[in-house]
Amino acid sequence: MFALAHGAEKELFYYGDWIKKPGVAICSCNDGLRPVIMKLETTDEEAEINYTPIDR
Repeated sequence: MFALAHGAEKELFYYGDWIKKPGVAICSCNDGLRPVIMKLETTDEEAEINYTPIDR
């Protein structure tokens, strides 16, 4: 996720032999009982904080 968020969408950086689309990554967690597989894709949207953090 860090690589995609910081400009890696311009090239194949993650398993370039079987993921042919730049800006896409397939990741999974390492929980053997409840594995989760995620497809991460970049977007053209700018990230923004749309809430006021609460200082405790």
